[in-house]
Amino acid sequence: MNRALQIWLEHPWRLRFLALGLAVLMTVVGALLWRGPLHQLDERTGSAVWSWGAGAQERRVVVVDVDEKSIQALGPWPWPRERTALLLKRLDQAGVSLKLLDILFDSPRPGDDPLRRALASPIPTVTGELFALDGKEHYQTGVLAGALPGACPQASLPAEGYLAPAAGLLSATALAGHITPILDPDGAVRQVPGLLCYQGKSYLSLPLAGAWAALQDASVPHLEPGKKLTDPAWWLTLGDWRMPLDAQGRYRVSYQVPRSGWVSVSAVDVLEGKVPGALLRGGWALVGATAFGAGDVVPTPQGGAVGGVEVHAQTLAALLDDRTPYTPRLASLWPWSAGLLISLGLLGVLAKTRRSVGLGLPFAGGASLALLYGIHGVLLLSWHWWLDWTIPALYTVLATLWLSGFELVRVRFERERLYHHLSSYLPAAVAREVACQGPSAQVQALCREATVLFVDLRNFSAYCEGRPPEETATLLHLFYTTATRVVEGFGGVVEQMVGDGLMAVWNGSEPCIDHGRQGLAAARDLWDALGAQLPHLSSQRMPPLDVGMGMESGTVLIGSFGPAQRRVHTVLGETVSVAAALQAMTGELAYPILLGPQLVALAQPKEVQALGQFLLPGLARPRVLHALSVPMDPRRLRLVYEAEDRQQATA
Repeated sequence: MNRALQIWLEHPWRLRFLALGLAVLMTVVGALLWRGPLHQLDERTGSAVWSWGAGAQERRVVVVDVDEKSIQALGPWPWPRERTALLLKRLDQAGVSLKLLDILFDSPRPGDDPLRRALASPIPTVTGELFALDGKEHYQTGVLAGALPGACPQASLPAEGYLAPAAGLLSATALAGHITPILDPDGAVRQVPGLLCYQGKSYLSLPLAGAWAALQDASVPHLEPGKKLTDPAWWLTLGDWRMPLDAQGRYRVSYQVPRSGWVSVSAVDVLEGKVPGALLRGGWALVGATAFGAGDVVPTPQGGAVGGVEVHAQTLAALLDDRTPYTPRLASLWPWSAGLLISLGLLGVLAKTRRSVGLGLPFAGGASLALLYGIHGVLLLSWHWWLDWTIPALYTVLATLWLSGFELVRVRFERERLYHHLSSYLPAAVAREVACQGPSAQVQALCREATVLFVDLRNFSAYCEGRPPEETATLLHLFYTTATRVVEGFGGVVEQMVGDGLMAVWNGSEPCIDHGRQGLAAARDLWDALGAQLPHLSSQRMPPLDVGMGMESGTVLIGSFGPAQRRVHTVLGETVSVAAALQAMTGELAYPILLGPQLVALAQPKEVQALGQFLLPGLARPRVLHALSVPMDPRRLRLVYEAEDRQQATA
């Protein structure tokens, strides 16, 4: 593995901060590339919050609806202007305090005189006018009304053309408000220009113009920039009411009142006097057409196709209750602060739980998404803040994925490292089995026909006497390393290393077809290799270092034993006992390699010498032993140093 990668994997916090950094980078790129889709997702999911805080029935604003019932009773829309004038007169008689007409009177028609007189009623009446915003339409129909004093303020959208009431229909002091919507890519109306600028004059929307007319005083709407971080970009002050506007002069429509919450009366019932007087008295009448084919149908978050009059009604209700949603000036800090809190939460999960990759991180990521959406909803309904939540949500998803991916890589690296360490203490096959299985208190062992070899460093204890531990440890390390290399080179496995001896098995943990012959070949090679490596030092006080080996073939039981909290891997059986006893007798019989009868019968080696029957220590019946013929190095038989010989000769 690359050393740099290993360093990163060995320092998990570096890796985790790298994952969060990559998540931030990808979030920024994603926000730039997917600005449109993310905005639409924000709008659609955010609009669903309105159902949480659906208010009670709204009685201050009454919708006078030119609905299907009215069309069937009185004929298709638009009606003759005399009938519209009569409708306005009936509303005056019912005692309404304000009339807002979501209707365009953009061209002269018969009946304009009675309509002109109805519009000039002492009760404030605001008519509609429409502007073009796309820059493609330059029509100019009718005469604009309701322009605010002074030049266009900074927070206003430019308009290119207009449809206004016909010339002479409105008096010089009459008010009008635009009914120009802003359509989102999905066609829904979620924002409306509070102020539109045309040829140096600014015009209010119909609901805002109606609220201004209801004041019936000389105060002029004025704009003030937001000063606090919790303020919108602009405040539009209308007497006692304030409407929050964004930098382009738009306000967001609140759809908190459910469609069933409006008081809606049919226009034909008003004309025929069938509406109870208490229902209209003192209210604001909003006149509009919702009948099929009336041409005033727009999608909103509340429905696929509703009358545009409902958009104005929602605006008026929110204005009266001071709950128009807006984006505060601190909105630019929101994604970063939310991302920081989410990062701390995810890092806290990683620090506290060991199962973070499998359970903790995905759960924490999902909980963070739910929390973000919940905070968005609470802020919208309680403080009327509209904060985009999809950017922090995208970061949450990316951070969770990157952290999970990096943690999986790190855990995989740690497991592989643990496995490599484990396989250095246990045979590789046993290490794999231990790593893949859970702890068990049962005997987990298999019977095999195998060849067992015991190797011992003879006279090692005497060699260690008076020598520094580092020197003896180096010799023992050399012995283990050489023995392991030779045994594994011939298909065997070193099963145990204890003290100055070891046990090797062929066809035990790892399969070996011709285990008898392979074991004998390994014993010969091991004799030669160790003979060349062991120090040839001896004296009258210390016998020479040498090697003793005992080998036997037969049935063995190999596996794990002991309680679940402390297992041991070993090889058991009569074959093991015979091989161990043979190794112990090598010193007494003065043969370095002794073979058991079953190994000789299995492998049928030629270079063996029968030694007769012997009763092995700890066993009940005698066995015929054989010695494997190996070349002897004369240096192994020397009893004294050359220096000691010279010293004795001098003496």
